[in-house]
Amino acid sequence: MNKIKIAYFGTGEFSAKILEDILKDDFFDVKLVVSQADKKVWREQVLTATPVHKLALEKELEILQPEKLRENTEVFDKLKSLDLDFIIVVAYGKIIPNEILAIPRNFVVNIHGSILPLYRWASPIQESVKNWDIKTWLTIMKMSQWMDEWDILSIKEIDIDVMDKTQDIFNKFSEIWVELLSTTLKKYIAWEIIGVKQDDSEATYCSKISKEDGKIDFAKSTAKEIYDMWRSYSTWPGIYTYFKWKKLDITDCFFDEHEVFLDEDFKLWDVIELEDHWEKSVWIICKSWILLLNKIKLEWKKEMDIFSFVNGYKDFLDYNFN
Repeated sequence: MNKIKIAYFGTGEFSAKILEDILKDDFFDVKLVVSQADKKVWREQVLTATPVHKLALEKELEILQPEKLRENTEVFDKLKSLDLDFIIVVAYGKIIPNEILAIPRNFVVNIHGSILPLYRWASPIQESVKNWDIKTWLTIMKMSQWMDEWDILSIKEIDIDVMDKTQDIFNKFSEIWVELLSTTLKKYIAWEIIGVKQDDSEATYCSKISKEDGKIDFAKSTAKEIYDMWRSYSTWPGIYTYFKWKKLDITDCFFDEHEVFLDEDFKLWDVIELEDHWEKSVWIICKSWILLLNKIKLEWKKEMDIFSFVNGYKDFLDYNFN
């Protein structure tokens, strides 16, 4: 079978990894890469290339980084000139206008990290991990102007282990996504599959994650919910609270079903030290169950294991996060 000509739209690390794998597959001929504009980051406001931009430069691929797509005749004309079979969009971060959707010979393809119509929109993998799902799916779908709403071409199931974090799911996807994409498009070209419409009545949605989403609300959260937040947001933005007006990131944790706060010596949201078989551990008493602290990072300080931190901040024990 001849190679198919594609343009690839993507921006972040997840998208860059998929593009890297696509470039290794002889089925794809990447004619153009489109990424969001580079942005200034960190306090120094250094202009930093997107992960997809970096990869495109490394692989000597032609790349466009338009500030906007809508009514951008330069981008439209360039895409039309390439005689594309497909456009593939993975975590690009902007709405694809109808003018672009109509350009490829076949259609625009999207890779989505859930079983649609569940978890439409921006953060399906994080949502699945946070909700304690035991499975997720990778979906190959046709793209329309309505986000994540058009026909499904193929789906692959993935198990989620109780210890899996968001990055672990990305890693599992990385083992299958290009083979699934390649097989799906080959079957479509050979008329072996057609798109299956989604049932909009079954749709659920997940929003774009912000830094503020990582802030722990101890008054509303069980220890298990905080642990699931950590699994979900461990890649970004992490989970955090405040200790003496300084941001405190919890970078490694677990939970236990023990209702230790029933002991009259302890209060809800206390930091406590427990000893079991001569082994000490540090916990936070939560609304339900207790949260084990393994590693934390105080603002402007290095990440530390919990015992090193307690040695340096004796008043952390018995601190209350009310």
